[in-house]
Order: sequence, then C-alpha cells, then structure tokens
Amino acid sequence: MNLEMDIEFYFEFGIYYKKMLCFRVIKQLYLLFSDDMSELQAILEFLVEFHKFYNVDLFQRGYYQIRTTLKTSARVPAKIEVTLPKATGETLVLPSCVNGGSAISKTFQILYRNEDVTINDLISFRLHTIIDSSKIEECLEKLELQLVLELWFSEEDAGPGSLQDKMESVTSRTLSLHFSPTKGIHHHVPVLFDYFHLCALDTTVHGTLIGLHQPAITLPRPPKSAWTKNGPGENSIEMVYFGSAAQYGDYSRNDTVRLHTAFNVHRKLCTVLLSAYESLQATFELYLKTMRNSIFKLEHMNCHRRLEIIMDSIQCFDNEEDLINKATTDVTQLCAENVNLWFQFVEVVALDRSVLHLLTQEHHTSRVQH
Repeated sequence: MNLEMDIEFYFEFGIYYKKMLCFRVIKQLYLLFSDDMSELQAILEFLVEFHKFYNVDLFQRGYYQIRTTLKTSARVPAKIEVTLPKATGETLVLPSCVNGGSAISKTFQILYRNEDVTINDLISFRLHTIIDSSKIEECLEKLELQLVLELWFSEEDAGPGSLQDKMESVTSRTLSLHFSPTKGIHHHVPVLFDYFHLCALDTTVHGTLIGLHQPAITLPRPPKSAWTKNGPGENSIEMVYFGSAAQYGDYSRNDTVRLHTAFNVHRKLCTVLLSAYESLQATFELYLKTMRNSIFKLEHMNCHRRLEIIMDSIQCFDNEEDLINKATTDVTQLCAENVNLWFQFVEVVALDRSVLHLLTQEHHTSRVQH
C-alpha cells in the first residue's frame, strides 16, 4: 500500500516538475524573442550645409534647387524632424523652406556655363529611433543612414508665387552616412550629379548623439514575426537597469547582483553619452583653432574624470528606487550637456570658411590615400 502511494506521489510530482520546467522554458523564449523588453530612445542631430553650387555644363538654363531628405533602413523604427536653423545670406530667387520630410534649398537661376552660385543653406535633421539598451553602439551603427540630394529644375519664369509648383526632379544622388555614436560624423564632399546634369554641390555634414532616454514617442515599427509580440509592451527605465525582473516582479535574485548589474548598465549609458560629448568637444576645439576671427571660448570638460565622479556617487546607493532616481538625473544631465554643446557648435561653426577649408583638405587627403 505504501509502495503504491509512493509511486503515485512521484508520478504526480514528475508531471508537476515537467509543467514547471515547460513554463520556465516558455518564459525564457518569451524574454529572448521579445524585442521591446528593454529599449531606449536615441536622439541624433545632423547639420547639413550647402556652400556653393557649380554649373560645369548643365544641359538647360533655368531655375534650380536641391531637395534633401534623411533616410534610415526600413527595418529601423524612426522619426525624423527637419528644420532650418537660421536664415543665411541672400534669398536668391526663392528662400529655402521645408516641405514634408524634405528641406528645399534656396532656388537660384543658372544662365552660363562654368557659373557658380553661393547658396549657404543650413538644414537640421533630428532623428529619433528605438534601440536595444544592451546594444546601443551596435544598433546606432546599423541605422544605414542615407542623405538623398535631388536636383529640381524649371525652365519657366512663373514668378515667385507659382515657380515652386513648376519645379520637377531631374536627377539625384544618395550619400551613405557612416555614423558612429561615440565619434559622430564630420565630413565634407563635393557632390557631383550625373553626366547629363554636369554640376556639383559643396556639401558638409556634421552629426552627433545628443540623447538617450526612456521611449517617449510611438514610432512606426517593421512587421513582427510569429515569435515576437504583436504590439509594444510596457517599458521602463527600471527594465533597462534591472532587466525582466522589473517587469514580472521577480525579485528572487540576490539584491547585490541586481545592483551590480544596474551599476554596469549606468556606466555603459554614461560612457556612450560622454564619448559623444568628448568627440564633439575635440572636433569643436580643433575647428576653433582654425577660426582666427572667433572670440568664442569653449569650456573644456574632462569626460573621463566626469565618469569617475558619476560612478563613485551612484555606488553609494543600496536602494533600487534611490539608485534609479540618481541614474535618471545623471543621464538627463548628460543629455542636456550634449544638446547645449551641439547648439554652441552649430552657432559658431556652421558655414565658417576656415572650417570648410580644413574639411576640404581632409577630404582631398582621404581620396589620395584611398
């Protein structure tokens, strides 16, 4: 009798154990394939400068303009805002403007072969994208950013009121932007259009990472597979720092281990933001040395020392709620500093001839070496 009861007990225990094991496997698969479990919203800023337009041998005389669009891979959830930071130079035929997701340069008239026109346009693109918090640099390096430049033309002099409606696209060029979140991008290139529209446009692109924070906007996402969830789930800064336990209330893990994990996450976030700042700061300082007429004084920040101070202060916390509050304050402050440095950079450096000369030399040297 006891033997039969023991057999029945172990049989029921075996079924229970298998069910629990199956549940744990399903939970792990869910966590593995759920792509929005621990996400961050990254914000990138790009400044596009158009300096001069060169007519080498355009087929038609008339009115021209350049329309510019920033694009990412279709697989990347992204929102792109385009603005014109400030009015620059004379209006020419029509002033620059924004139309939907594209920026339209000043409209200018071309009459003669080997003619050049000074455009001096500034275009700002702000890109919001959702990234995996554990693969920040990898995600941002795989955005497949492209800057599309379209040449538009109209032969008719329809007057300022209707000339814009008469413009037609005649050719385009696409520039691939190799962006690094820790180094940014600072590049100059003379964009040569096709041989049927033989002309060139002096183009400079600057870009940097200005922010990382909890997703605050809804972005269009690519279709999900059968393994992933059908819609965005809950996401919080706690999940970024403490993982899935923050979502499911699983606090069985050792508190010391959880805090150590959070410290490492915080170091990573701050390192990326400070690296972006340090790189932009170094570029800014280099440009200022070439700008002999500039009176701007940039206050230098020791980013390595700043990281040490941040990590020393946060390791004093042994309470998760206090740690999250301190971490949020740190990251918010670093983002604000990145934004401030970027705005100073744009205000001082944009369209400066000394900087343009330096970047032109760098482009020429790079071409010769390769």
